[in-house]
Amino acid sequence: MNLRDQLADLAGEPAEPTTVQADADLARGRAALRRRRGLRGAAGSALVVAVAAAAFAFTTTGTPTGSVPTAGGAPTATTADSFRLVAYTGEQPAGFSVDKVPAGWEVQGITEYSLVLGPIGAQPRNSADPQGNVADTDPDSFVGKVAVMLQSVDEKGTPEGETVKVGDQKGILVKKEGDKDGRTLYVPQQNGVNLQIQVWDGIGWSADEIAQFAAGIHVNPNAKQGRG
Repeated sequence: MNLRDQLADLAGEPAEPTTVQADADLARGRAALRRRRGLRGAAGSALVVAVAAAAFAFTTTGTPTGSVPTAGGAPTATTADSFRLVAYTGEQPAGFSVDKVPAGWEVQGITEYSLVLGPIGAQPRNSADPQGNVADTDPDSFVGKVAVMLQSVDEKGTPEGETVKVGDQKGILVKKEGDKDGRTLYVPQQNGVNLQIQVWDGIGWSADEIAQFAAGIHVNPNAKQGRG
């Protein structure tokens, strides 16, 4: 006799289920269904509460109006809102000198040919050979910066543009044809050579702010004109 036959003998003949048994099974099934629906409802309610809490947190602690997020996620004032000139006390041994620089900016280089300023810790590096998150302190890179120089030997006259007041004199702010990246302020000097201040568009300076900065720029006797 095999195992199946032995088990069949032990089980005996199947009995017909009674009404009581059927009702008990149905009651257990309904109870289990109610518990499952209850758990789903609780989970859904918890999700709704969590979403509402997150929305409230965002609206109360989110980025404030008038600021932009930096790469690290912390808000910082926009360039236009934060323009404020402060006294410059660093060395100025070469062709140009500056009375004031924008707060949060630094002089990256002064030679007989140019004076270059950039935001402190500007990232990423803005040069022909990008280097990740290394701060762009290269004075030969003008992207995102301000460059001061004399008008090139090869450029004659002053282009047409917007007249602005620079201290007690007038300057011409020019958007050169084909120049998609910046504007140039021409300020006439006593020797007939224009001082040029090239301002990258992305920094957000207005015409008045460019003029305010230019009023504090001085051309020293050893300043030289470039070419090109």
